[in-house]
Amino acid sequence: MLVKTFPIKRAILLIFALIILAGCSQSSAPAVASQELDIKSLRAAQDAAIEAFASKNADRMVSAYSTDASLMFPNSPILQGEDLRAAIKALAADPNFSMRFTTDKAEVAKSGEVGCTRGTYTMTMSDPNTRKPLREKGKYVTIYARQADGSWKMIEDINNADAPAIPVALAK
Repeated sequence: MLVKTFPIKRAILLIFALIILAGCSQSSAPAVASQELDIKSLRAAQDAAIEAFASKNADRMVSAYSTDASLMFPNSPILQGEDLRAAIKALAADPNFSMRFTTDKAEVAKSGEVGCTRGTYTMTMSDPNTRKPLREKGKYVTIYARQADGSWKMIEDINNADAPAIPVALAK
Protein backbone atom coordinates (compact mmCIF):
# COMPACT_ATOMS: atom_id res chain seq x y z
CA MET A 1 0.00 0.00 0.00
CA LEU A 2 2.84 2.34 0.78
CA VAL A 3 4.22 1.93 -2.74
CA LYS A 4 0.91 2.93 -4.31
CA THR A 5 0.35 6.07 -2.18
CA PHE A 6 3.85 7.42 -2.73
CA PRO A 7 3.23 8.46 -6.36
CA ILE A 8 -0.04 10.17 -5.32
CA LYS A 9 1.70 12.10 -2.54
CA ARG A 10 4.46 13.02 -4.95
CA ALA A 11 1.92 14.21 -7.53
CA ILE A 12 0.11 16.31 -4.91
CA LEU A 13 3.40 17.87 -3.78
CA LEU A 14 4.31 18.58 -7.40
CA ILE A 15 0.94 20.25 -8.01
CA PHE A 16 1.35 22.43 -4.90
CA ALA A 17 4.87 23.38 -5.97
CA LEU A 18 3.63 24.38 -9.42
CA ILE A 19 0.80 26.44 -7.93
CA ILE A 20 3.23 28.23 -5.63
CA LEU A 21 5.69 28.87 -8.46
CA ALA A 22 2.93 30.17 -10.72
CA GLY A 23 1.84 32.57 -7.98
CA CYS A 24 5.40 33.83 -7.54
CA SER A 25 6.12 34.43 -11.20
CA GLN A 26 5.74 38.01 -12.36
CA SER A 27 4.59 39.08 -15.74
CA SER A 28 6.05 42.23 -17.26
CA ALA A 29 2.73 43.16 -18.88
CA PRO A 30 1.21 44.75 -15.73
CA ALA A 31 4.45 46.66 -15.06
CA VAL A 32 4.49 47.97 -18.64
CA ALA A 33 0.82 48.93 -18.42
CA SER A 34 1.44 50.66 -15.08
CA GLN A 35 4.44 52.52 -16.54
CA GLU A 36 2.33 53.68 -19.49
CA LEU A 37 -0.40 54.92 -17.12
CA ASP A 38 2.22 56.75 -15.04
CA ILE A 39 3.60 58.47 -18.14
CA LYS A 40 0.08 59.37 -19.26
CA SER A 41 -0.71 60.92 -15.86
CA LEU A 42 2.64 62.76 -15.86
CA ARG A 43 1.89 64.21 -19.31
CA ALA A 44 -1.54 65.29 -18.03
CA ALA A 45 0.15 67.10 -15.13
CA GLN A 46 2.58 68.74 -17.57
CA ASP A 47 -0.34 69.81 -19.78
CA ALA A 48 -2.11 71.30 -16.75
CA ALA A 49 1.05 73.23 -15.83
CA ILE A 50 1.34 74.52 -19.41
CA GLU A 51 -2.31 75.61 -19.29
CA ALA A 52 -1.65 77.36 -15.97
CA PHE A 53 1.21 79.34 -17.52
CA ALA A 54 -0.94 80.17 -20.55
CA SER A 55 -3.67 81.47 -18.21
CA LYS A 56 -1.22 83.90 -16.57
CA ASN A 57 -2.94 83.10 -13.28
CA ALA A 58 -0.14 83.22 -10.70
CA ASP A 59 -1.94 81.00 -8.18
CA ARG A 60 -2.53 78.28 -10.80
CA MET A 61 1.07 78.60 -11.97
CA VAL A 62 2.47 78.28 -8.45
CA SER A 63 0.15 75.33 -7.67
CA ALA A 64 1.95 73.25 -10.31
CA TYR A 65 5.04 73.27 -8.04
CA SER A 66 5.63 71.33 -4.83
CA THR A 67 6.16 73.45 -1.73
CA ASP A 68 9.89 72.64 -1.76
CA ALA A 69 10.42 73.08 -5.52
CA SER A 70 13.37 74.80 -7.17
CA LEU A 71 13.10 76.99 -10.26
CA MET A 72 16.24 77.64 -12.30
CA PHE A 73 16.14 80.47 -14.86
CA PRO A 74 19.18 81.39 -16.95
CA ASN A 75 21.46 83.99 -15.38
CA SER A 76 19.62 83.78 -12.08
CA PRO A 77 20.15 82.10 -8.71
CA ILE A 78 18.07 79.07 -7.79
CA LEU A 79 14.61 80.22 -6.73
CA GLN A 80 12.77 78.42 -3.93
CA GLY A 81 9.94 79.14 -1.54
CA GLU A 82 8.85 82.77 -1.49
CA ASP A 83 11.44 83.71 -4.14
CA LEU A 84 9.92 81.16 -6.54
CA ARG A 85 6.39 82.43 -5.82
CA ALA A 86 7.48 86.06 -6.32
CA ALA A 87 9.15 85.25 -9.65
CA ILE A 88 6.04 83.44 -10.90
CA LYS A 89 3.81 86.32 -9.77
CA ALA A 90 6.08 88.79 -11.59
CA LEU A 91 5.82 86.72 -14.79
CA ALA A 92 2.03 86.54 -14.50
CA ALA A 93 1.83 90.32 -13.98
CA ASP A 94 3.98 91.10 -17.03
CA PRO A 95 1.64 92.32 -19.82
CA ASN A 96 4.01 90.91 -22.47
CA PHE A 97 4.39 87.48 -20.85
CA SER A 98 3.46 84.39 -22.81
CA MET A 99 5.00 80.97 -23.01
CA ARG A 100 4.75 78.07 -25.45
CA PHE A 101 6.11 74.60 -24.74
CA THR A 102 6.81 71.55 -26.86
CA THR A 103 7.41 68.40 -24.84
CA ASP A 104 9.47 65.80 -26.68
CA LYS A 105 10.15 63.37 -23.83
CA ALA A 106 8.34 62.16 -20.71
CA GLU A 107 9.64 59.37 -18.50
CA VAL A 108 8.66 57.89 -15.15
CA ALA A 109 10.89 55.80 -12.90
CA LYS A 110 9.87 52.16 -12.47
CA SER A 111 8.96 52.99 -8.86
CA GLY A 112 6.36 55.48 -10.15
CA GLU A 113 7.55 58.07 -7.61
CA VAL A 114 9.44 60.48 -9.90
CA GLY A 115 9.28 61.47 -13.53
CA CYS A 116 10.72 64.03 -15.88
CA THR A 117 9.81 65.91 -19.01
CA ARG A 118 12.05 67.56 -21.55
CA GLY A 119 11.39 69.88 -24.44
CA THR A 120 11.66 73.36 -25.86
CA TYR A 121 10.01 76.65 -25.00
CA THR A 122 9.47 80.11 -26.40
CA MET A 123 8.87 82.83 -23.83
CA THR A 124 7.93 86.45 -24.44
CA MET A 125 8.42 88.93 -21.60
CA SER A 126 9.16 92.59 -20.96
CA ASP A 127 12.71 93.86 -20.96
CA PRO A 128 13.29 94.94 -17.33
CA ASN A 129 14.93 98.20 -18.47
CA THR A 130 12.85 99.30 -21.46
CA ARG A 131 9.59 97.38 -20.79
CA LYS A 132 9.62 96.44 -24.51
CA PRO A 133 8.88 92.81 -25.41
CA LEU A 134 11.70 90.30 -25.66
CA ARG A 135 11.51 86.73 -26.93
CA GLU A 136 13.64 83.89 -25.61
CA LYS A 137 13.86 80.39 -27.05
CA GLY A 138 15.39 77.51 -25.19
CA LYS A 139 15.06 74.06 -23.73
CA TYR A 140 13.90 72.74 -20.39
CA VAL A 141 13.97 69.73 -18.09
CA THR A 142 11.35 69.43 -15.39
CA ILE A 143 11.46 66.81 -12.65
CA TYR A 144 8.17 65.83 -11.06
CA ALA A 145 7.43 63.92 -7.85
CA ARG A 146 4.24 62.00 -7.19
CA GLN A 147 2.45 63.52 -4.22
CA ALA A 148 0.66 61.63 -1.43
CA ASP A 149 -2.67 62.20 -3.23
CA GLY A 150 -1.29 60.63 -6.45
CA SER A 151 -0.91 63.93 -8.30
CA TRP A 152 2.34 65.11 -9.88
CA LYS A 153 4.05 68.35 -8.83
CA MET A 154 7.20 69.96 -10.21
CA ILE A 155 10.15 69.69 -7.83
CA GLU A 156 12.92 70.91 -10.17
CA ASP A 157 12.18 73.23 -13.09
CA ILE A 158 15.26 74.02 -15.15
CA ASN A 159 15.41 76.03 -18.35
CA ASN A 160 18.27 77.11 -20.51
CA ALA A 161 18.10 79.78 -23.23
CA ASP A 162 19.55 78.96 -26.65
CA ALA A 163 20.72 82.58 -27.00
CA PRO A 164 20.02 85.94 -25.37
CA ALA A 165 16.42 87.13 -25.66
CA ILE A 166 15.78 89.34 -28.67
CA PRO A 167 13.42 92.31 -29.11
CA VAL A 168 10.16 91.52 -30.90
CA ALA A 169 7.17 93.46 -32.17
CA LEU A 170 3.95 92.01 -30.82
CA ALA A 171 0.81 91.88 -32.95
CA LYS A 172 -1.89 94.15 -31.57
